[in-house]
Amino acid sequence: MKKILSFSVLLLISIIIFLPKTNIYYAAEESLASTHLYLNGEQVNDRFFYMDVRDATLLLNSMPIGTVEQIRILPLIVYNRVTVSSVNFSGEFASLFPEGIEYITFTYTLLHPFSIMINGEGGFGPVQGEIDLSNERLTLLFEPSQIMRAYPLLLAKLHKSDEGLAYETSF
Repeated sequence: MKKILSFSVLLLISIIIFLPKTNIYYAAEESLASTHLYLNGEQVNDRFFYMDVRDATLLLNSMPIGTVEQIRILPLIVYNRVTVSSVNFSGEFASLFPEGIEYITFTYTLLHPFSIMINGEGGFGPVQGEIDLSNERLTLLFEPSQIMRAYPLLLAKLHKSDEGLAYETSF
């Protein structure tokens, strides 16, 4: 039994190390292209257990809308996490989004196979949410703050809920 468990752990670690993380990243980038959202000029670095993407320009319909300092992808098969750090929006889009995003983390585990948890912080304050894969639904919960009142376009997309201000959409 001990040998089987040791072999299983060694096999899982080997799969994680040799997982083609770069190919997975480019496949995810290709799926974003269907929404006309692109990352350009990024540096992709495959580490043993994770992958870093640094200094990317965020494009929407080939127009630069901001920059992303770092994206860290941790694919551990049973626990997967993507953290996007330091997103800053360019001039004309800065009026739509409060002061950029400090970080936003997407977490997927096999314990909850039909949901992706979201946690983040930015100029809008803290945000928590969930992507419900079975119902194809995205829910984000924001804490109401004075800063949010300065962004009427963003507020128009939110509604009040018991937990705060909510954004919900289907995909």
